[in-house]
Amino acid sequence: MTNTTTPRIETRTPAASTTRIPWIVAAVVVFCWGVNVVLAKHALNQFDVGPFNFVRFTGMVALGWLVLLLTGSIEPVATRDVRRFGTVAVVGFCGYIFGFSIALSLISAFSASLLLALVPIWVVVLSAVTERRAPSRASVMALLIAAAGTALFIASRTSVSVGWGDLIALATAACYAGYLILNRSLVARYSPITLTTYAASVAAVPILALTAPTLTTQEWTAITTSGWLAMAWVIIGPVFLAWSAWSWVQRHLAATQIAPLLFLVPIISGLTAWIVLDESISPGQIIGTAAVIAGLVLNSRAAKTTTP
Repeated sequence: MTNTTTPRIETRTPAASTTRIPWIVAAVVVFCWGVNVVLAKHALNQFDVGPFNFVRFTGMVALGWLVLLLTGSIEPVATRDVRRFGTVAVVGFCGYIFGFSIALSLISAFSASLLLALVPIWVVVLSAVTERRAPSRASVMALLIAAAGTALFIASRTSVSVGWGDLIALATAACYAGYLILNRSLVARYSPITLTTYAASVAAVPILALTAPTLTTQEWTAITTSGWLAMAWVIIGPVFLAWSAWSWVQRHLAATQIAPLLFLVPIISGLTAWIVLDESISPGQIIGTAAVIAGLVLNSRAAKTTTP
């Protein structure tokens, strides 16, 4: 019995130590995204959606290339990865980042974050299709519980009418799930900052061309200092830093493992809105929070049992 138990201890300890830091980084990124929804909404209350995206993508691309130049991190893109980079740029940056800003301009920050929490469901579905492998029953059950909590969040808001903003948010959630899956092969071969900067640069071409004409209609003098600070945050924080960190996390953890953490985004957004914007939280939202956390715990256990 001694010979059979000793190897198990030796193989589990390194695994726990090597995955602890990626889980911590992933949690910090998700917290930043939760706060970002409220700050982005604050910026969109002062910026029109066109100028918002023009300033944001210009800032992201400029900052990304500045960092690459200063650190000497510019790397060539392999021919086999050119198409994948283009797809990631379209799905992740045009589909998700640009699309989500449109949805956020039409609905509340809290509603947008709730719908974005459906990303893990999309990840499970798309992973099952692309890998031709059905998810485990435990994983499906965990995601269904968390999704039920998210649905309870939606049902507990003051207005449950579904409009264009809700539908666009649902579509952008699918885009982000696709980005997580498409990004897998690239994060193993390129640094996170390089990957983020290159993809943002490709996406910026059509987005800047589309939004440039809207700059003349923006009332620039009406933007307050807090509006500009919120814009600075959405340029630097949620995409350039957080997406780069998320790409690094993907090198160590599977998309199906970390995607359920996005269920925490509406919880963080709701609490932030409650603290910053003095929005009320209903009993249904509290129950939904409990269901989301229960789903996350169950999914984490399911991931551990399926990881070799």
